[in-house]
Formats: sequence, structure tokens, C-alpha cells
Amino acid sequence: MSLQEIKIFLKQKLASKIDAVELSSLIGMLIEAVTGWNRMQQIVNVNTAFTKEQQLQIEDYAEQLLLGKPIQYILGNAWFMGNELMVNEHVLIPRPETEELVEWIISYASIMNKPLSIIDIGAGSGCIPIALKLSLPLCSLTGLDISKEALAVAEINANNVKASIEWIEQDILNTAALDNTYDIIVSNPPYIPIREKANMQEQVVGFEPAIALFVSNEDPLIFYKAIAKMAKQNLSTNGQLFFEIHYDQGKAILALLDELNFHAELRQDSFGKNRMIRASLK
Repeated sequence: MSLQEIKIFLKQKLASKIDAVELSSLIGMLIEAVTGWNRMQQIVNVNTAFTKEQQLQIEDYAEQLLLGKPIQYILGNAWFMGNELMVNEHVLIPRPETEELVEWIISYASIMNKPLSIIDIGAGSGCIPIALKLSLPLCSLTGLDISKEALAVAEINANNVKASIEWIEQDILNTAALDNTYDIIVSNPPYIPIREKANMQEQVVGFEPAIALFVSNEDPLIFYKAIAKMAKQNLSTNGQLFFEIHYDQGKAILALLDELNFHAELRQDSFGKNRMIRASLK
């Protein structure tokens, strides 16, 4: 089969599952993964025949897409702030809104204009501390996660881009205080009430780690509460707490932080949704 025939095969196979615009992009990504050809090279090689092994690989990818598996998990990588990261079933796929949170932190740190100590709680793939370390090389970065498997992925990603980061395996819900103080504590913790699971996309609930997504309906702010209480012990003087939040939990988290004696600022993402909070002790 030629590249052109492969494209026709994929469109026919996946058209009922994936909309046309997204499918066109996915096909290009799959072909590049199998052949190494970028978009321009794919145009040049439109009549080039695939080997039997390449055809089998394409067919396998197509079957995984039909099952709803995210392309990032199929190919084993995702992009975050210009960095290619390894991802698998043990870590969340990095989201664009998280990039906006990182940009806010970088902006704040740049204004401070001095080396800062920063810890990311719930580091997952390591996307946040890695992006911060690469943008703020004089700052010291730590990533904390309860998952040994997630930390293994994060360490690989950090090593791949030569980002020096300390990794800690720890359950933040059973941590009254950390061993060190930090100028910035950042977290994108689990925040989706389990009741919302039924209305979410299958490619999220069926493949991404539930431990990194969901909280109980009864106590959806459990991580924010635990991290904020801990931050009172572990933030340095004038230290800052940054959170990514569920779009409809902004007011509740602001109230929680006020009760714990924090000044807090709520910020919207580029889609106009309440998505980020910065807080400091009063």
C-alpha cells in the first residue's frame, strides 16, 4: 500500500469514530510515527509504498484509536511548553491550561528575579517542574507524587532534557509538613468529583489514571485543603501557593483559602474559565 492508500484506509476505518478535522491531524501523526516523515515529506512521498511491517503498525494504531485510546498513549509521547515528554497509563496527558499556570509562575518568578525553591505536588509526568526548571534554571525544583510509576516517568523526562530535579515519593494527604521550606508550592491535584465520570469522554476515563483525576463527591476539595494547610508550615516568608482548579470550584477554594488565612487571586484561562489561583499568607 502506498502512503496515499494508507490515508484512505485510515479515513475509512476511523471516520465513524473521529471527526474529520481531528482525524486529518491524527493520520499525519501516525504516518510520521511509522515512517519518520514530517508533513512536507509525506506530500513528497505520497506514492511511496509502505513495508509490510509499517502497514501492520498502522493497522495496530488504528485498532487502538477505535478503542478510544488517546493518541499520546499510543505513540508514548506528548508535548508540553515545547518539550516532548514520555507519557503512559501511569500519568495524565498534559493539558494546555496547565501551560497557562506554568506561564503565570514563570512571570511571577521573573519579577522576583532571584533563585527560588519550588515544589510541584502531584508531579505526574513531571511536565510542570521540568518546564519551570528549563525556563528558570537558577531555581531549585522538586517534584512530589504518591505514585512510584509516575515518578519513574517524570525522572526519564527530566533526564531526557537534562533538567536537574529532586523527586519525592510521598502521600500528601498523610503529610502534615514537608522537610523543607519553599518559595513556591504549585499543584494541579485531582479535582474532578466522581459523579462527573459518567459524562466524561471515554478516552479520559478509560485510559488516564483515575488516581490523578477523581475525588469523592463528599469532599472534592480534599487535596486543596491538605496542601494549603501544609503550605502554612512549608512556605517561606512571602511564599506563593499556585493551584490549577476545576472551573466551577473557584469560589469554594477562595473561601477555603480565606478560612486558612490566605490572600488569594483567581485567574481565568484562555477559554474564560476559572482555572488558576495564586495565594499567599495574610
